[in-house]
Amino acid sequence: MSENALDINLKNRELDNVKRFWNVSKDSELKKLFPFLDNTLEEAIDMYDKSLLPDATSYGKTIYVNDCYIGDVWCYCIDEKVERSCFLSIVIFDKNYWSKGIGAKVIHEFNEIIAKKYHIDKICAFTYKSNIASRRTLEKVGFKCLEEFKENDITSLYYELKL
Repeated sequence: MSENALDINLKNRELDNVKRFWNVSKDSELKKLFPFLDNTLEEAIDMYDKSLLPDATSYGKTIYVNDCYIGDVWCYCIDEKVERSCFLSIVIFDKNYWSKGIGAKVIHEFNEIIAKKYHIDKICAFTYKSNIASRRTLEKVGFKCLEEFKENDITSLYYELKL
């Protein structure tokens, strides 16, 4: 199944998406690849509610393939005044859709949305060094690795994409 044969759509996040994402983020395999917040469901819902406010510093979309919810893409720490940047995060939690080119297509489309929506000059991202698929996806859409660092005994990489 190639990316071209898939109907990939970004949709608005809803409360049910937040609850499902919170549940799947407890998966041990996903936790090895992504630095999820260790928060309660109530805290996750509160963060979602805050993202809907006019002055929100985060914004996200859900990823659907053939009408199936498979993950989220969002930006956070949106700063339109000083750094003129935001941080990008993407998680495709449905493992059936890994390594199909979906992440690159989604990031490209989402970056276009946030570049129009916000007054920013760059998009930043972090990934674990061991997450080869994430690294390749970021580089495929133009992100450049600028720094390697260790935090909590995990080596991570910092990427930027200039707009």
